[in-house]
Amino acid sequence: MKNKILLTLILLNLTAFAATEPSSAIEKLKLQELAKTYPKEKIEKSLKGYKNIKTESSESLSHKAVLVDLNITSVEMLNQKNYSSITEYVSDFLDNNENSLGNISDKNIFEKVLVKWNNVVPAKDNLLLEKLNVALANGLMTGYNLKNINNYANFDKNLSVSYGHNDITHAIQLIALLKGEGVDAKVQLEPKTSAFLHNPNWGAPNYTHIILEDGKIVVTPTEYDLKFQFSNNNDKIKFTKLIDLYAKKDSKDQEGLIYKSWWQPFIQTDKIEGYQMLISHLVKNGDFEANVLTLPKNSKAFIDFMKKGSNLKVTTQEIWVNPAFYRFMEGDYK
Repeated sequence: MKNKILLTLILLNLTAFAATEPSSAIEKLKLQELAKTYPKEKIEKSLKGYKNIKTESSESLSHKAVLVDLNITSVEMLNQKNYSSITEYVSDFLDNNENSLGNISDKNIFEKVLVKWNNVVPAKDNLLLEKLNVALANGLMTGYNLKNINNYANFDKNLSVSYGHNDITHAIQLIALLKGEGVDAKVQLEPKTSAFLHNPNWGAPNYTHIILEDGKIVVTPTEYDLKFQFSNNNDKIKFTKLIDLYAKKDSKDQEGLIYKSWWQPFIQTDKIEGYQMLISHLVKNGDFEANVLTLPKNSKAFIDFMKKGSNLKVTTQEIWVNPAFYRFMEGDYK
């Protein structure tokens, strides 16, 4: 019985990671009728250089031609019977949970990001905001983000990073920087209502803000998280290094940085070397969810406060942030 169960699990795993054949891909992408419109001349033009063009059926060839024309695969990959790009494309197509604007490599990615930003409706939930602002005033955290969960990217956690900022020109320049460095990734923009304590060392606040009774300034801008999902971990590491080089401010009048670079850029991701661990607290109410980051030692006090006198549930997870942002969490400003 145990051997039978083990064999079943092995077969399921093999099925999960099996390559998607071209004809199977056409069926899953619902392109059968399109493939039937391909005449012989169009097939030969699309599959120029394909070594089996004289031996395969016209149906099989038309399926491959469609996939080549859509840039899902190439003749070279077909000659090698390498269906990895087809498998990845079909997997993405069938994943209804994923939510992206497109890829860095897309010609119209800038337009899509700008349209999304220009149509932002600030996230607002009075129950969460009231409770969170009291927690902020009591020093239980340094700030929070509030988002509409319908904007979530739902990317692969292991290959993704979240990059926070408030200026859309900065986002456009960052995507252009990545494109110029040969880094491609899926992109999603998640708008957020932010609130955080203003550090006096930053100078006068130039965003929407409120002043608490003790004189502390709480800045409340509409910001965003740019979510990137890379194809491999090396590109993710390259992204973090590019931020340090071109989007991390180290002196007041520093040149050679992209527009509106911060002293302490905010990168959140899965564990990578050199990053520091924080506790992420997620508090959901309907379509809205607040994300509060604290140092591990401050986590319990925040959870106890949020649960006191309310039905709010707090879920936690360990996340890793770049050293500059971790210093911000400790009260530094560089």
